[in-house]
Amino acid sequence: MIRHIISFANVALLCLGATLSGAAVAQAADNNGGAPPKIAALSLQPTRGVVFFTAGINSDGSIASCFHCSPAPKTTRLGVGAYQVDFGQNVQAVNGWSRWVQADTLTIGSENAWCNTADRFGDNNAVFVNCQTTGGPGSMGNSKPVDTSFFMFVAR
Repeated sequence: MIRHIISFANVALLCLGATLSGAAVAQAADNNGGAPPKIAALSLQPTRGVVFFTAGINSDGSIASCFHCSPAPKTTRLGVGAYQVDFGQNVQAVNGWSRWVQADTLTIGSENAWCNTADRFGDNNAVFVNCQTTGGPGSMGNSKPVDTSFFMFVAR
């Protein structure tokens, strides 16, 4: 019986080793014929998923709450559904920063909107936020810009 358990454990370890070595090979594979991927030099910064900044932004662009964000006029509403949130240091995605944004009432209830982020053109320290809702000329008539409050995390 003990011999069967040891044999089973050896087979399990052998299978685990084969699986992990296959994963390592699969992760190293690319579509460039063996050439390294074309990634900007600064994007090789480590990303650990640690939240460094947060911001709760009201629909008028004013700050409801923030952790290490810059006040107005650097954090502001740019137009209908368009916002800029400035954090006072370079938070570009190419530098390893990830940004999550969620339309949020910042109180109770729910929002009929969604938002996404992008690097802010001309300001490496800011994140551009675009918020949309259903019913409008955008995206084949299915969305339109909307002013909404939202919450954002910036992590690395």
